[in-house]
Amino acid sequence: MIGHDIHVVANRVLEIGLAENGFCPYNLGTNNELDDFVDAVLETGARAVLVGSLNGEGESACIGIGDRFAAADLAGVLRYAGGNLVVGDRPAAQVEQLFFGYGFHRVFHRPPSLLAVFDALRQDLA
Repeated sequence: MIGHDIHVVANRVLEIGLAENGFCPYNLGTNNELDDFVDAVLETGARAVLVGSLNGEGESACIGIGDRFAAADLAGVLRYAGGNLVVGDRPAAQVEQLFFGYGFHRVFHRPPSLLAVFDALRQDLA
């Protein structure tokens, strides 16, 4: 979870869902900054990063993620954002464009299910 988000239950549900769908998640827990995700990729060699936000802080906390990964020579690592990414009620298409602009490859704003995330990740990693 990015920023001051402390939604540990959602974080754990995502971790379990990833494992049950054949992925090997490395859970950073809550209250993370962008550099924590970069450091985790450098430590683990991960091919994808899933950044979650349920309290809407993603809008401010995720600015520049693409640049941070590029600066660390990790531009090829897939970057997904998901959850309730912004404060307030905005159309999903508007939120998606905002996060694509930050450098994410896929955006799941308020997804009705995590299955779409798992399917996209499986496809992108193939």
